[in-house]
Order: sequence, then structure tokens, then C-alpha cells
Amino acid sequence: MKKARDCLCLCLLKTFRRSFLTLQNPTPKMDLSGRYSYSPLLRWNPQVEEYFIRAYGADHFSRISKALTRPSCYSCIRVNTLKTTTDDVIQKLLAIIQNSGSSEADVASSVKGRLQNGTISESQIPGLEYVVFVKGSGPHTIDYGYEPDKPPKEVIVSRKCAEAVLRGAQVYVPGVMACSSHVEKGDVVAVSVAVEQPTLDGGWGLGITRGTVLQGSQTDPYYFERSGLYIGQGTAMMSRAGIFRASEGIAVDMHNRIFQLLSFYDVLEGEIFLQNLPSIVTAHALDPQKGERILDMCAAPGGKTTAIASLLRDEGEVVAVDRSHNKVMDIQKLAAEMGLKCITTYKLDALKAVRRKNESNDEPNMCNSKDNNYITSQTSDSMKLHKEVPSIAAEGLNGDKSCKEKVSNEKGVERTYVSKADTRKNMRRMRNGPGRNQCLGGRAENSKGFSPNSFDRVLLDAPCSALGLRPRLFAAEETIQSLRNHGKYQRRMFDQAVQLVRPGGIIVYSTCTINPGENEALVRYALDRYKFLSLAPQHPRIGGPGLVGRYEFPDGYVEEWLKPGEEELVQRFDPSSPLDTIGFFIAKFTVGPA
Repeated sequence: MKKARDCLCLCLLKTFRRSFLTLQNPTPKMDLSGRYSYSPLLRWNPQVEEYFIRAYGADHFSRISKALTRPSCYSCIRVNTLKTTTDDVIQKLLAIIQNSGSSEADVASSVKGRLQNGTISESQIPGLEYVVFVKGSGPHTIDYGYEPDKPPKEVIVSRKCAEAVLRGAQVYVPGVMACSSHVEKGDVVAVSVAVEQPTLDGGWGLGITRGTVLQGSQTDPYYFERSGLYIGQGTAMMSRAGIFRASEGIAVDMHNRIFQLLSFYDVLEGEIFLQNLPSIVTAHALDPQKGERILDMCAAPGGKTTAIASLLRDEGEVVAVDRSHNKVMDIQKLAAEMGLKCITTYKLDALKAVRRKNESNDEPNMCNSKDNNYITSQTSDSMKLHKEVPSIAAEGLNGDKSCKEKVSNEKGVERTYVSKADTRKNMRRMRNGPGRNQCLGGRAENSKGFSPNSFDRVLLDAPCSALGLRPRLFAAEETIQSLRNHGKYQRRMFDQAVQLVRPGGIIVYSTCTINPGENEALVRYALDRYKFLSLAPQHPRIGGPGLVGRYEFPDGYVEEWLKPGEEELVQRFDPSSPLDTIGFFIAKFTVGPA
């Protein structure tokens, strides 16, 4: 009892001392190297952190966590060799710099010194000569103009906005959470980030009301938590009032960044594609051959799909599926920009990729009735309208009715029920016009799946925890259970992939996570369940070896990884390695006779 009283007295004494010091010096001089700097500490769920420490070792995992908070020091550009060459791309970048009247000149001007200093270079990796590396720089030390009695004007942005800014983006209006008072257009502002914090219900949240006024004092929200989380300096493009009244637009033009990475937005569209190096290697690991039929099971946003089609020299068939209509349309758009004709897109859930036996064919699930208002092609140039019968009434009120409803009408059904929600949706469409995809005449065609053994090669770039993407400022949302759920989901997808590949074919499995439960554990599952699968060598091989061993969870569940001798047949990209890529994993399987 006495010990408890002593502890309580000690705590009260410390609290009194802190309060007294605060009253004596309410605005102490801050250490510029501390608060106004970029030194984030990536927060993990404690159980997940323990799991990764067991997998990698404490020192290695610490290096991985630090690397994840920073972007790669270079940009990786894949040149579309069907339209141009690597040398031509470099020459065009130089021409853009010299053409001050070009709309791309502002973007390219920042590249000029780096081109002259030789920091744009062709890849020296065998087979990847069409890849160009553009070196960035950072982290840089920034003088935010702090004075003890006059802190800099400041803007707090959301974590997702900050991660985009670290990759080279501007600060857009939706990403701004709080702002100093009296910020006017043209003012120089410091940009900091508010990272999620624990909430009372055991979850995570920001706890900042958008539009909060910053006073530059310790009473500001997340004042202490934002120490070491300043990502740069920029010019306000709107007043404080304008930022929180507008719904879109650039709020802060970033001119002084912690990391200087070039933006290639709208530069040489169709000729170059900004892509992570491991993603390019994944397409090479698949090793597509001309004339083959290849399936990309989770194809959005289309980077790997178009890389595969380019390796085929547009000779063959690449079937790209995704369960999102808009993402399928984005794949079509990218393929059209790059001039690729061999890509066929479908809207399809990868968990239903194998056609059920009672389905008659694997063609897209489209209505072929003569009453259709329009019919579009499912290939990459399907954004052109092939047939259209103008009808305001049909487009306005009946355009979204299913084929079944139309057939029912033909059979004489007197009345089809239309909900009030559908009526309101149709009225909005009449008032606002078609959506961003419909206005182009595009349409994502549905598929009922594909026949077993109908593809020569399958790429399964599976949805995952994405714990290898960088920069990342928060990771505590993932729990042991959520990581295990990702693994279960991926195994179900892999079961579909195995059925779709013909004997003698190839499956490539990849993720953008550092989690061995979604990587090595999937390989172990595949090899143990499907005895006719075997790991195959990959070319080029620039990643590191996989993880060998196992992990026993507190509930007794044992997660098996690779066996000795298998680790050199997979590629694991470590964000803390000298290669400086995102965290990534690639496994290649050959399919023998069942």
C-alpha cells in the first residue's frame, strides 16, 4: 500500500513540475532539427510487429520500416517500344526542355539539370534495355523560417495526401485538414501531416475536424505528434477560406520538397509508362511468347497487362479481367493510348474466373437482342461506338434495364417494376449527362468465366495487404487476423488460376507486400496441394531470396514458408536493399500433367 502511495506521489510531483515549467516558459524555443524535420516512425500493430521481427530479425525489420517511410530515390520508366525507342524518349525529353512554349515545359524544366548531369540512364539489366531510370534526390533539409515567437504559417494534410506529395504530387484541396489563420493566396506555408492515432473505441482515426484553425501553439491538434512530420514547403494557391470552400484544385504548390522526384504526368503519353521495377520484372518472369493466350486475373490498373502485350509485340491475346467496371475501362484507355490491340478486357471477379459447368460458353455476358441501344467491342479499341440508335427515352429511362427485362417485355409482360431509387438515378443521368466512361462510348463487358485449361500462361498479381508500397506513414491498421484473411483470399484465387492453365503452362504469382503469409506461405500451399506444380527459375533475377522456415502463432496455428533449396527460385524485393524498390514478391510455377 505504501509503495502505491509513493508511486502516486511521484506521478503527481512530475505532473506539477511539467505544469510549472510550462507556465514559466509557455513557448520554448523549438529544436529546428527536431520538430521541423522529416523523421517519421512507422507504427505497427504490436502482434504484427512481433511477427515480422521473427521473420526478418529486429535489425532488418527496423531497416525495412525506415525504408518504407521514404520513396524510392529514382523513377522507373518503361518505354513503349512499339511506338518509340529508349534513345528517342531521351531526345524527346531534351526537346521538351528546349521548347518553352510546350505545355509540358514546366514539368520538364526541373529535369534539365539532371539530364545534363547524366542522372537519366538506360537500364543495364539484361532484357530490360527499354527501361529508363530517372534519379531523384533527398531527403533535403528545409528552412521553414521558424522563430520562437513567430511560427511559420502551416497547412496540415491527411496521411494519404502526404504520401502522394512525397511521391511528387501537389497538395490538392480534399487533402487539407487544417490551416493557420490569415493564410492568403501567395503565402509561403509549411506542410505537415497528421497520422492516425488510437481512438477510444480501440480503432484508429485522425480526430481533426476539417477546417480547424491552427494557432501555432501547443494547443493545436496533433502538435506534438506532428513533430518530425514536415514534408516540405509551398505556396498557397488559395486563401484559407478558399481552400475549405472549394471542392477541388491545388491548395498548395509544393516548391521545396523533402524528396525531389520528377512528375511525368501527361509527358509523352502513350510512349512511356511510369512503373515500379519489380512490376516490370514480373511481366518478364511470365515470359510470354508470340501467339499465346494469356490471362491477367487482377489486371487493374493495366501496367502489367500492357507490359505483357508489349513483350508479345502485340501478337497473341492478353485477356485482362477485373471486378470493377471503372478499372476495366481504365485498362482499355491505357491500352488504347499505347496502341495495343491484342488486349481483351472483361468485368469479372477473379474468384469466379473458372466457368461453371452449367454455363454454355465463356463469352462475355452481354445482351445480344436486336433491341440493344448499342453494341461495343470488348477489345482495347472498344471505346469507339460501333452501333448506336439514338433514343432519348431509351437512354434516359430504359437504358439501364437488363436483357431479362427486355425479353420479358417481348413476351408481353404488361408492367416491369422500377424502384424509386432507379427512377431517381435515371433522372440524375438525364439531368447531368452520361458518366465519364459512357461519354466515351465505352462499356465493360461481363464474363461468366473461362473454360479449364484454356490459357497458356496466367498472371495472378493478387490483391494484398500492400505493406511493400512506399512511402508509407502508417501501418497499424493491419492485424494478425487481417493478414491471415488476405492469405486465405489469395489461396482461393490461386485455386482458380491452377484450373485455367493448360498442362505445360506457366503461372506467375506476385504481391506488393512484405508479409510472408501472403508470399512464401502461398508458395508452400501451392506446392503441397498441387503436386503437379513446381517452382521455375525466373529471368531476369535481380531480387533476393525468399524466407525459409515457419512461424507458430499464439493460437497454435503454424504458417509454413519455403523449404531449403526453394528460396533461390523466388524473388523477394526488399525496400531496404541497395536496389531501393518497393517491397515485392514473385513466384513462378510450371504446370505439369495432373
